[in-house]
Amino acid sequence: MNRVDRLFAILLRLQNAGRLRAEDLAAAFEVSKRTIYRDIRALAESGVPIVSLPGEGYELVEGFYLPPLLFTENEAVALFLGARFLIRQAKGALPVAAERAIEKISVVLPKELRQRVSSLTDIIAFFAPSEPLDLDAPQLTRLQHAIRDHQVVHLRYHSLSNDEITDRDIEPHRLYYSEGVWYVEGYCRLRQDIRSFRLSRVIDLKTRKEAFQDRHQAKAVGTFVEVKVRFAQSIVRWVRERQHYAFVGEESLPSSESVLMTYNLSRITEILPWVLSWGASAEVLSPPELRARIRLEVNKLAQMLT
Repeated sequence: MNRVDRLFAILLRLQNAGRLRAEDLAAAFEVSKRTIYRDIRALAESGVPIVSLPGEGYELVEGFYLPPLLFTENEAVALFLGARFLIRQAKGALPVAAERAIEKISVVLPKELRQRVSSLTDIIAFFAPSEPLDLDAPQLTRLQHAIRDHQVVHLRYHSLSNDEITDRDIEPHRLYYSEGVWYVEGYCRLRQDIRSFRLSRVIDLKTRKEAFQDRHQAKAVGTFVEVKVRFAQSIVRWVRERQHYAFVGEESLPSSESVLMTYNLSRITEILPWVLSWGASAEVLSPPELRARIRLEVNKLAQMLT
């Protein structure tokens, strides 16, 4: 923690705790008592009214407080739940920062609002379905820097659609997380179109020195495939629980006991395994290419089982 952050944190602790000894502050911030003495002097010189009580510690002059943050109750709840979700679901530097942020916000909220927010957030918990997100993963960090600096990235990628390894240069512009997996989206120079790449299939990733210009037109006209699937009414409830990330909307079909759902994807292979998992209760109506792929997969399964 740098000195500016520590000074602010000391001020928050004094406002919250009332009175603290130098040794307690030193232990909390893992610094020496001499450092705490200097920090207290710096706060006093900046105009913060701190009283030193020999043998008892330090406290703020009565009536001094930090300006309150103007949050509504819903805004405060949203911030607390968002921070707790991040703390529970992720690991790395950001969750640690989220914990510090909650502490700072909690201290400056009015007491009644703080109690209401606490009572609401205490009854909601988040449990990660798999491994926590590693927001400090080297791949993720390099891609964030490449996107920020508009640098070309070279990928050695294992494609699922044709089970081959290809080398390609991409111009990355977005990272997104879906169904437990990170993806990077960008302009693929090999395919000359917008593509999404699953990071778990990236064998090697290198940032090139070459910079690229934004391709606004390419981003706007990136090709998408509309997929329509008819589900039997008996499984619609379960489909909604395990909905595919490309879901757009649904409509009931009055002429039959089924529901039509629509999806938008960059490639049909993104939804093929998911549709197959529903068996005969799911019928792809369009596009024809996806119907053909499903027919091919079903024929392969039939040959394996006969």
